[in-house]
Amino acid sequence: MKILVLYAMAGGGHLSASKALQAQLAGAGFQVALEDSTKPFGRLVDFCCCDLYKISAKHFPWLFGLCYRLTDSRRGASGFMRFAASLFGNRLMPIIQKHDPDVIVCAYPFVCQIMSRMKAKGLISAKVVHMLTDYGLHAAWISQEADGYLASCADAAADLQRRGVPAGKIHVCGIPVRPEFRQPADRDALRAELGLSPDLPVLLFMAGSFGVKSVFSVFRALDALPDPFEAVVITGKNDKLFAKFQELAGRSAHRLHPILFTSRVADYMHACDLLVTKPGGLTTSEALACGIPLAVFDPIPGQEEDNARFLLERRAAVRLRSSRPKESAGQVAALLRAPEKLAEMRENCRTCLACSETLEEALGAKPGPQHETGKELPSL
Repeated sequence: MKILVLYAMAGGGHLSASKALQAQLAGAGFQVALEDSTKPFGRLVDFCCCDLYKISAKHFPWLFGLCYRLTDSRRGASGFMRFAASLFGNRLMPIIQKHDPDVIVCAYPFVCQIMSRMKAKGLISAKVVHMLTDYGLHAAWISQEADGYLASCADAAADLQRRGVPAGKIHVCGIPVRPEFRQPADRDALRAELGLSPDLPVLLFMAGSFGVKSVFSVFRALDALPDPFEAVVITGKNDKLFAKFQELAGRSAHRLHPILFTSRVADYMHACDLLVTKPGGLTTSEALACGIPLAVFDPIPGQEEDNARFLLERRAAVRLRSSRPKESAGQVAALLRAPEKLAEMRENCRTCLACSETLEEALGAKPGPQHETGKELPSL
């Protein structure tokens, strides 16, 4: 059985989940191919789907949140996307014909509507499955023609049912993460290998491209407190933020490890006591898989607000307000002084991942020899 996963570069989460799904299924012997679903539509559509999202989420989050809420209806988001699908959908046919899949997994709302429209017109016969990549639900993920839904959590599954999706189409599988996040780890050995203190509480800061100013202000306020701790800051590909933390490391009152880019995010999550981050869907899922409690800040109105709400309701996270850095620093320091509270949050992280089915069961797939797509994927 051949599986085609269609993602988009609207943030790193859709691609990360798609790669993790591919790794999980390929490891079990399935044939899995990945393709960028917006590139064939041309630069303008790709800009509207991917770049415009990044710009609005970073610089005008209130506007993105307003659009998110206004379009959260079948007439709004789904209706507009289905209209656009009728204009651009055929451009994906060469990709589908190249891979000739038995199952198409849609990891981006727009492509969900495109594949559903194509199925309604009889252009494809493959089973179409929508894979949610956040812990809330938006109408854009829903279509009448979908054969199945890979729900991120029980709450999302219940919301799908409330919005008219038959229960038999819904499979609670969680958001896929790479195997290294799910595997148990020896924290003491990892700390020794990574050069981290065996005794002090260790904080992990991750900002991505959207939380640059916030993470810096929160750390500086925390650095002014006398509480003993050590900190790791992963800035990804943000050279300016890395340079700022490098400069700060020389005069910080606490030991600070700025890291520009690393392939060992899972190891750092396993080794640290608390993750300070924005609540993106994949970062949240990776943290939960590692069992590291979260302190989340500046969720983008819309899906990140849903993710934050999911974490807070399950007591796996606390909410920080970067506009009040001293208050946020006090919240983090209070957690570091309460190891029993962190232990409780760590256990709550694990209960968040309860799933009713595996991906293999949900897709109804049968293993076959793995094949290559012949296309190099962009790095995160």
